[in-house]
Amino acid sequence: MKVLVIGATGFIGQGIYNFLKRGEHDVVAGVRHVEYFEGKAIAIDFATLHKDKELLFKLEGFDVVVNAVGIIAPTKTQSFEQMHTLAPMVLFDACKEANVKKVIQLSALGSQNGSTAYHSSKNRADEYLRALGLDYAILHPSIVYGDDGKSTALFQALASLPFVPLIGDGSQLLQPIALEDLVLTVKRAIDFHEKALELDLVGPKSMTYKEVLEGFREYLGLKPAKFVSVPTFGTNIIGKILDEPTVSLDNIKMLNEGNSASVEPLKKFLTHTPVSMQERLFSLKASNAQKLFASLYFMRPLLRWVLGFVWIWSGIVSAFLYPQPLALELLYEIGVPLGLALPLLYLASFLDIVIGVLTIVGYRLQALLKFQMLVIVVYTLLLTFLATHHWLHPFGPVLKNLPLLISIYILSRLEKFR
Repeated sequence: MKVLVIGATGFIGQGIYNFLKRGEHDVVAGVRHVEYFEGKAIAIDFATLHKDKELLFKLEGFDVVVNAVGIIAPTKTQSFEQMHTLAPMVLFDACKEANVKKVIQLSALGSQNGSTAYHSSKNRADEYLRALGLDYAILHPSIVYGDDGKSTALFQALASLPFVPLIGDGSQLLQPIALEDLVLTVKRAIDFHEKALELDLVGPKSMTYKEVLEGFREYLGLKPAKFVSVPTFGTNIIGKILDEPTVSLDNIKMLNEGNSASVEPLKKFLTHTPVSMQERLFSLKASNAQKLFASLYFMRPLLRWVLGFVWIWSGIVSAFLYPQPLALELLYEIGVPLGLALPLLYLASFLDIVIGVLTIVGYRLQALLKFQMLVIVVYTLLLTFLATHHWLHPFGPVLKNLPLLISIYILSRLEKFR
Protein backbone atom coordinates (compact mmCIF):
# COMPACT_ATOMS: atom_id res chain seq x y z
CA MET A 1 0.00 0.00 0.00
CA LYS A 2 0.99 3.61 -0.53
CA VAL A 3 1.08 5.51 2.76
CA LEU A 4 1.40 9.25 3.40
CA VAL A 5 2.74 10.22 6.85
CA ILE A 6 2.00 13.90 7.55
CA GLY A 7 4.21 15.51 10.18
CA ALA A 8 7.16 13.25 9.42
CA THR A 9 9.74 15.67 10.81
CA GLY A 10 8.29 15.55 14.32
CA PHE A 11 9.31 13.04 16.96
CA ILE A 12 6.28 10.79 16.52
CA GLY A 13 5.81 11.32 12.79
CA GLN A 14 9.47 10.66 12.07
CA GLY A 15 9.31 7.47 14.12
CA ILE A 16 6.27 6.29 12.14
CA TYR A 17 7.86 7.21 8.79
CA ASN A 18 11.19 5.50 9.56
CA PHE A 19 9.47 2.33 10.80
CA LEU A 20 7.04 2.01 7.90
CA LYS A 21 9.62 2.63 5.17
CA ARG A 22 11.54 -0.45 6.38
CA GLY A 23 8.51 -2.61 5.61
CA GLU A 24 6.53 -3.56 2.57
CA HIS A 25 4.64 -0.28 2.15
CA ASP A 26 5.51 2.58 -0.20
CA VAL A 27 5.88 5.44 2.29
CA VAL A 28 5.92 9.18 1.52
CA ALA A 29 6.41 12.01 4.01
CA GLY A 30 4.13 15.04 4.16
CA VAL A 31 6.27 17.95 5.40
CA ARG A 32 6.36 21.74 5.24
CA HIS A 33 9.81 22.01 3.66
CA VAL A 34 10.43 19.26 1.14
CA GLU A 35 13.87 20.64 0.29
CA TYR A 36 15.17 19.85 3.78
CA PHE A 37 13.79 16.32 3.98
CA GLU A 38 15.90 13.31 3.05
CA GLY A 39 13.53 10.85 1.44
CA LYS A 40 10.32 10.77 -0.59
CA ALA A 41 8.19 13.75 0.40
CA ILE A 42 5.45 16.11 -0.70
CA ALA A 43 4.66 19.59 0.63
CA ILE A 44 1.87 19.58 3.23
CA ASP A 45 1.62 22.64 5.50
CA PHE A 46 -1.18 22.54 8.08
CA ALA A 47 -0.80 26.27 8.78
CA THR A 48 -1.99 27.07 5.22
CA LEU A 49 -3.69 23.84 4.17
CA HIS A 50 -7.01 25.52 3.38
CA LYS A 51 -5.19 27.52 0.68
CA ASP A 52 -3.52 24.51 -0.94
CA LYS A 53 -5.26 24.20 -4.32
CA GLU A 54 -3.18 21.14 -5.20
CA LEU A 55 -4.13 19.11 -2.11
CA LEU A 56 -6.45 16.71 -3.98
CA PHE A 57 -3.80 16.10 -6.61
CA LYS A 58 -1.21 15.42 -3.89
CA LEU A 59 -3.45 12.83 -2.21
CA GLU A 60 -4.29 10.89 -5.35
CA GLY A 61 -3.03 7.32 -5.31
CA PHE A 62 -2.57 7.04 -1.55
CA ASP A 63 -4.25 4.14 0.24
CA VAL A 64 -3.61 5.40 3.78
CA VAL A 65 -2.97 8.85 5.23
CA VAL A 66 -1.49 9.14 8.73
CA ASN A 67 -1.96 12.48 10.50
CA ALA A 68 0.84 12.83 13.05
CA VAL A 69 0.78 16.64 13.24
CA GLY A 70 0.51 18.12 16.70
CA ILE A 71 1.68 21.09 18.75
CA ILE A 72 1.99 21.23 22.53
CA ALA A 73 1.47 24.99 22.72
CA PRO A 74 0.19 27.64 20.29
CA THR A 75 2.52 30.12 18.59
CA LYS A 76 1.97 33.29 16.57
CA THR A 77 1.59 31.25 13.38
CA GLN A 78 0.18 27.98 14.73
CA SER A 79 -2.95 27.77 16.88
CA PHE A 80 -4.60 24.67 18.33
CA GLU A 81 -7.69 25.47 16.28
CA GLN A 82 -5.76 25.58 13.01
CA MET A 83 -3.31 22.72 13.58
CA HIS A 84 -5.55 20.27 15.44
CA THR A 85 -9.04 21.04 14.09
CA LEU A 86 -9.38 23.10 10.91
CA ALA A 87 -6.44 21.70 8.94
CA PRO A 88 -7.31 18.05 9.79
CA MET A 89 -10.90 18.69 8.68
CA VAL A 90 -9.64 20.03 5.35
CA LEU A 91 -7.34 17.00 5.08
CA PHE A 92 -10.10 14.50 5.89
CA ASP A 93 -12.46 16.04 3.31
CA ALA A 94 -9.72 15.89 0.70
CA CYS A 95 -8.95 12.26 1.60
CA LYS A 96 -12.58 11.32 1.03
CA GLU A 97 -12.70 13.13 -2.30
CA ALA A 98 -9.38 11.58 -3.39
CA ASN A 99 -10.66 8.07 -2.51
CA VAL A 100 -8.07 7.45 0.21
CA LYS A 101 -9.02 4.11 1.74
CA LYS A 102 -8.13 4.85 5.39
CA VAL A 103 -7.14 7.76 7.63
CA ILE A 104 -5.16 7.22 10.81
CA GLN A 105 -5.51 10.11 13.22
CA LEU A 106 -3.02 10.60 16.08
CA SER A 107 -5.21 12.23 18.71
CA ALA A 108 -4.49 12.44 22.45
CA LEU A 109 -5.33 10.45 25.54
CA GLY A 110 -8.24 12.11 27.32
CA SER A 111 -9.28 14.21 24.34
CA GLN A 112 -12.96 13.22 24.72
CA ASN A 113 -13.18 14.35 28.33
CA GLY A 114 -10.35 16.87 28.68
CA SER A 115 -11.17 20.48 29.44
CA THR A 116 -8.16 22.19 27.86
CA ALA A 117 -7.92 23.87 24.46
CA TYR A 118 -5.44 21.18 23.43
CA HIS A 119 -7.86 18.35 24.16
CA SER A 120 -10.96 20.02 22.73
CA SER A 121 -9.18 20.92 19.47
CA LYS A 122 -8.11 17.30 19.03
CA ASN A 123 -11.56 16.00 19.90
CA ARG A 124 -13.36 18.17 17.32
CA ALA A 125 -11.21 16.70 14.55
CA ASP A 126 -11.81 13.18 15.89
CA GLU A 127 -15.59 13.69 15.86
CA TYR A 128 -15.47 15.07 12.32
CA LEU A 129 -13.53 12.03 11.11
CA ARG A 130 -15.96 9.60 12.78
CA ALA A 131 -18.91 11.17 10.96
CA LEU A 132 -17.27 11.42 7.53
CA GLY A 133 -17.79 7.84 6.36
CA LEU A 134 -14.12 7.03 5.78
CA ASP A 135 -12.42 3.96 7.20
CA TYR A 136 -10.41 5.30 10.11
CA ALA A 137 -8.26 4.57 13.14
CA ILE A 138 -8.20 7.16 15.91
CA LEU A 139 -5.32 6.54 18.28
CA HIS A 140 -5.14 8.29 21.65
CA PRO A 141 -1.53 8.20 22.87
CA SER A 142 -0.44 9.10 26.36
CA ILE A 143 2.94 10.80 26.77
CA VAL A 144 5.24 9.24 24.19
CA TYR A 145 8.85 8.72 25.19
CA GLY A 146 11.96 7.73 23.30
CA ASP A 147 15.56 8.64 22.71
CA ASP A 148 14.85 11.93 20.90
CA GLY A 149 11.53 12.82 22.51
CA LYS A 150 10.98 16.31 23.88
CA SER A 151 9.05 15.01 26.87
CA THR A 152 11.91 12.60 27.62
CA ALA A 153 14.43 15.44 27.44
CA LEU A 154 12.30 17.63 29.72
CA PHE A 155 11.85 14.87 32.32
CA GLN A 156 15.60 14.25 32.32
CA ALA A 157 16.31 17.95 32.73
CA LEU A 158 13.83 18.33 35.60
CA ALA A 159 15.17 15.20 37.31
CA SER A 160 18.75 16.49 37.11
CA LEU A 161 18.04 19.74 38.99
CA PRO A 162 19.45 20.13 42.54
CA PHE A 163 15.88 20.59 43.78
CA VAL A 164 13.34 18.74 41.64
CA PRO A 165 10.05 20.67 41.22
CA LEU A 166 6.72 18.96 41.83
CA ILE A 167 3.24 20.16 41.01
CA GLY A 168 1.37 19.58 44.24
CA ASP A 169 2.54 16.33 45.81
CA GLY A 170 3.47 14.73 42.48
CA SER A 171 0.71 12.10 42.71
CA GLN A 172 -0.70 12.81 39.22
CA LEU A 173 -0.98 9.60 37.19
CA LEU A 174 0.92 9.14 33.94
CA GLN A 175 1.09 6.09 31.68
CA PRO A 176 3.82 6.80 29.12
CA ILE A 177 4.09 4.68 26.00
CA ALA A 178 7.32 3.90 24.18
CA LEU A 179 7.62 5.23 20.64
CA GLU A 180 8.34 1.69 19.44
CA ASP A 181 4.92 0.48 20.63
CA LEU A 182 3.17 3.47 19.10
CA VAL A 183 4.67 2.97 15.63
CA LEU A 184 3.90 -0.75 15.78
CA THR A 185 0.28 0.12 16.58
CA VAL A 186 0.14 2.40 13.54
CA LYS A 187 1.53 -0.41 11.40
CA ARG A 188 -1.10 -2.83 12.70
CA ALA A 189 -3.83 -0.20 12.21
CA ILE A 190 -2.85 0.18 8.55
CA ASP A 191 -3.35 -3.57 8.02
CA PHE A 192 -6.49 -3.74 10.22
CA HIS A 193 -9.53 -4.72 8.13
CA GLU A 194 -12.36 -3.31 10.25
CA LYS A 195 -13.93 -0.01 9.19
CA ALA A 196 -13.34 1.79 12.50
CA LEU A 197 -10.74 1.46 15.22
CA GLU A 198 -10.15 3.51 18.38
CA LEU A 199 -7.44 2.74 20.91
CA ASP A 200 -5.85 4.35 23.92
CA LEU A 201 -2.10 4.04 23.55
CA VAL A 202 -0.63 3.61 27.03
CA GLY A 203 2.13 1.75 28.79
CA PRO A 204 1.45 -1.37 30.86
CA LYS A 205 1.07 0.44 34.19
CA SER A 206 0.44 3.92 35.48
CA MET A 207 3.09 5.84 37.42
CA THR A 208 2.88 9.00 39.46
CA TYR A 209 4.60 12.11 38.19
CA LYS A 210 6.96 11.87 41.16
CA GLU A 211 7.81 8.23 40.37
CA VAL A 212 8.65 9.17 36.78
CA LEU A 213 11.07 11.86 37.96
CA GLU A 214 12.60 9.47 40.51
CA GLY A 215 13.09 6.92 37.74
CA PHE A 216 14.82 9.43 35.49
CA ARG A 217 17.04 10.58 38.34
CA GLU A 218 18.17 7.01 38.96
CA TYR A 219 18.61 6.53 35.20
CA LEU A 220 20.96 9.56 35.20
CA GLY A 221 22.99 8.05 38.03
CA LEU A 222 22.12 10.83 40.51
CA LYS A 223 21.47 10.67 44.24
CA PRO A 224 17.85 10.50 45.47
CA ALA A 225 16.02 13.70 44.65
CA LYS A 226 15.23 16.58 46.95
CA PHE A 227 11.72 17.49 45.88
CA VAL A 228 10.11 20.88 46.28
CA SER A 229 6.46 21.66 45.64
CA VAL A 230 6.01 24.66 43.34
CA PRO A 231 2.91 26.82 42.85
CA THR A 232 1.16 27.03 39.50
CA PHE A 233 0.89 30.82 39.78
CA GLY A 234 3.03 32.48 37.12
CA THR A 235 3.57 29.22 35.24
CA ASN A 236 3.05 30.80 31.81
CA ILE A 237 5.63 33.49 32.56
CA ILE A 238 8.16 30.90 33.74
CA GLY A 239 7.51 28.88 30.61
CA LYS A 240 8.24 31.90 28.40
CA ILE A 241 11.41 32.75 30.33
CA LEU A 242 12.65 29.17 29.99
CA ASP A 243 11.43 28.97 26.38
CA GLU A 244 9.59 25.80 27.40
CA PRO A 245 6.06 25.61 25.91
CA THR A 246 5.20 22.54 28.00
CA VAL A 247 5.43 24.72 31.12
CA SER A 248 2.02 26.37 30.95
CA LEU A 249 -1.22 26.47 32.92
CA ASP A 250 -3.00 24.35 30.31
CA ASN A 251 -0.38 21.63 30.39
CA ILE A 252 -0.33 21.61 34.18
CA LYS A 253 -4.11 21.31 34.08
CA MET A 254 -3.75 18.28 31.78
CA LEU A 255 -1.20 16.83 34.19
CA ASN A 256 -3.55 17.28 37.15
CA GLU A 257 -6.43 15.68 35.23
CA GLY A 258 -4.32 12.54 34.85
CA ASN A 259 -3.06 10.69 31.80
CA SER A 260 -3.85 7.02 32.20
CA ALA A 261 -6.19 4.32 30.87
CA SER A 262 -6.60 0.55 30.68
CA VAL A 263 -3.86 -1.15 28.67
CA GLU A 264 -5.92 -4.28 27.97
CA PRO A 265 -7.43 -3.21 24.59
CA LEU A 266 -3.97 -2.29 23.31
CA LYS A 267 -2.50 -5.59 24.58
CA LYS A 268 -5.19 -7.48 22.72
CA PHE A 269 -4.62 -5.49 19.54
CA LEU A 270 -0.83 -5.89 19.59
CA THR A 271 -0.96 -9.44 20.97
CA HIS A 272 1.74 -8.49 23.46
CA THR A 273 2.17 -6.24 26.47
CA PRO A 274 3.68 -2.85 25.64
CA VAL A 275 7.12 -2.29 27.10
CA SER A 276 7.23 -0.46 30.42
CA MET A 277 9.28 2.61 31.17
CA GLN A 278 11.21 0.59 33.73
CA GLU A 279 12.22 -1.96 31.09
CA ARG A 280 12.80 0.49 28.24
CA LEU A 281 14.69 3.19 30.16
CA PHE A 282 15.11 2.83 33.88
CA SER A 283 16.80 -0.57 33.78
CA LEU A 284 19.60 1.07 31.79
CA LYS A 285 22.05 3.84 32.60
CA ALA A 286 22.27 7.11 30.73
CA SER A 287 25.33 7.81 28.63
CA ASN A 288 27.65 10.67 29.50
CA ALA A 289 26.27 12.60 26.53
CA GLN A 290 22.70 12.21 27.86
CA LYS A 291 23.79 13.32 31.32
CA LEU A 292 25.50 16.37 29.84
CA PHE A 293 22.46 17.27 27.77
CA ALA A 294 20.16 16.95 30.79
CA SER A 295 22.40 19.21 32.88
CA LEU A 296 22.56 21.87 30.13
CA TYR A 297 18.88 21.76 29.14
CA PHE A 298 17.84 24.81 31.17
CA MET A 299 21.20 26.54 30.64
CA ARG A 300 20.21 27.41 27.06
CA PRO A 301 17.40 29.88 27.90
CA LEU A 302 19.21 31.16 31.00
CA LEU A 303 22.37 31.80 28.99
CA ARG A 304 20.31 33.70 26.42
CA TRP A 305 18.83 35.92 29.13
CA VAL A 306 22.24 36.54 30.72
CA LEU A 307 23.87 37.46 27.42
CA GLY A 308 20.96 39.73 26.58
CA PHE A 309 21.31 41.48 29.93
CA VAL A 310 25.09 41.92 29.40
CA TRP A 311 24.50 43.70 26.08
CA ILE A 312 21.70 45.89 27.46
CA TRP A 313 23.61 46.85 30.59
CA SER A 314 26.77 47.57 28.57
CA GLY A 315 24.80 49.96 26.37
CA ILE A 316 23.21 51.74 29.33
CA VAL A 317 26.52 52.07 31.21
CA SER A 318 28.41 53.33 28.16
CA ALA A 319 25.85 56.01 27.29
CA PHE A 320 24.56 57.17 30.67
CA LEU A 321 26.48 55.87 33.72
CA TYR A 322 30.19 55.69 32.89
CA PRO A 323 32.04 59.05 33.02
CA GLN A 324 31.68 60.37 29.50
CA PRO A 325 35.22 61.84 29.21
CA LEU A 326 36.72 58.42 29.96
CA ALA A 327 34.46 56.71 27.42
CA LEU A 328 35.38 59.28 24.77
CA GLU A 329 39.06 58.91 25.59
CA LEU A 330 38.88 55.25 24.60
CA LEU A 331 37.44 56.21 21.22
CA TYR A 332 40.16 58.81 20.72
CA GLU A 333 42.79 56.15 21.45
CA ILE A 334 41.63 54.01 18.53
CA GLY A 335 41.62 56.96 16.15
CA VAL A 336 38.02 58.18 16.14
CA PRO A 337 37.93 61.90 15.14
CA LEU A 338 36.94 64.39 17.82
CA GLY A 339 33.64 65.38 16.19
CA LEU A 340 32.48 61.79 15.65
CA ALA A 341 33.34 60.37 19.06
CA LEU A 342 30.16 61.36 20.92
CA PRO A 343 27.72 60.34 18.15
CA LEU A 344 29.61 57.06 17.78
CA LEU A 345 29.40 56.47 21.54
CA TYR A 346 25.63 56.84 21.53
CA LEU A 347 25.26 54.79 18.35
CA ALA A 348 27.34 51.94 19.80
CA SER A 349 25.36 52.09 23.04
CA PHE A 350 22.07 51.98 21.15
CA LEU A 351 23.33 49.02 19.12
CA ASP A 352 24.31 47.17 22.31
CA ILE A 353 20.83 47.67 23.77
CA VAL A 354 19.12 46.54 20.56
CA ILE A 355 21.32 43.42 20.39
CA GLY A 356 20.44 42.64 24.00
CA VAL A 357 16.70 43.00 23.48
CA LEU A 358 16.75 40.88 20.31
CA THR A 359 18.77 38.21 22.13
CA ILE A 360 16.21 37.96 24.93
CA VAL A 361 13.26 37.70 22.54
CA GLY A 362 15.19 35.22 20.38
CA TYR A 363 14.79 37.09 17.09
CA ARG A 364 16.70 35.24 14.33
CA LEU A 365 18.97 34.05 17.06
CA GLN A 366 21.54 32.08 15.08
CA ALA A 367 22.30 35.03 12.78
CA LEU A 368 22.23 37.41 15.75
CA LEU A 369 24.75 35.31 17.70
CA LYS A 370 27.12 35.27 14.72
CA PHE A 371 26.82 39.06 14.52
CA GLN A 372 27.59 39.35 18.25
CA MET A 373 30.77 37.32 17.83
CA LEU A 374 31.79 39.48 14.86
CA VAL A 375 31.24 42.69 16.87
CA ILE A 376 33.29 41.39 19.81
CA VAL A 377 36.11 40.13 17.56
CA VAL A 378 36.33 43.47 15.73
CA TYR A 379 36.24 45.41 19.02
CA THR A 380 38.92 43.17 20.52
CA LEU A 381 41.20 43.45 17.48
CA LEU A 382 40.89 47.24 17.42
CA LEU A 383 41.97 47.48 21.05
CA THR A 384 44.71 44.90 20.51
CA PHE A 385 46.38 46.84 17.72
CA LEU A 386 45.45 50.44 18.59
CA ALA A 387 45.28 50.45 22.40
CA THR A 388 47.26 47.39 23.51
CA HIS A 389 47.61 48.53 27.13
CA HIS A 390 43.97 47.59 27.80
CA TRP A 391 45.09 43.93 27.85
CA LEU A 392 47.06 44.83 30.99
CA HIS A 393 44.12 46.37 32.85
CA PRO A 394 43.80 44.65 36.28
CA PHE A 395 40.04 44.08 35.83
CA GLY A 396 40.55 42.51 32.39
CA PRO A 397 37.84 44.34 30.38
CA VAL A 398 39.31 43.07 27.09
CA LEU A 399 40.40 39.69 28.40
CA LYS A 400 36.79 38.95 29.40
CA ASN A 401 35.81 39.07 25.75
CA LEU A 402 37.30 35.59 25.36
CA PRO A 403 34.89 33.75 27.72
CA LEU A 404 32.08 35.91 26.36
CA LEU A 405 32.86 34.69 22.84
CA ILE A 406 32.88 31.09 24.04
CA SER A 407 29.54 31.60 25.84
CA ILE A 408 27.95 32.97 22.68
CA TYR A 409 29.29 30.05 20.67
CA ILE A 410 27.98 27.53 23.23
CA LEU A 411 24.54 29.15 23.10
CA SER A 412 24.52 28.90 19.30
CA ARG A 413 25.27 25.15 19.56
CA LEU A 414 22.63 24.59 22.24
CA GLU A 415 20.04 26.43 20.16
CA LYS A 416 20.81 24.24 17.17
CA PHE A 417 19.90 21.10 19.12
CA ARG A 418 16.96 22.52 21.08
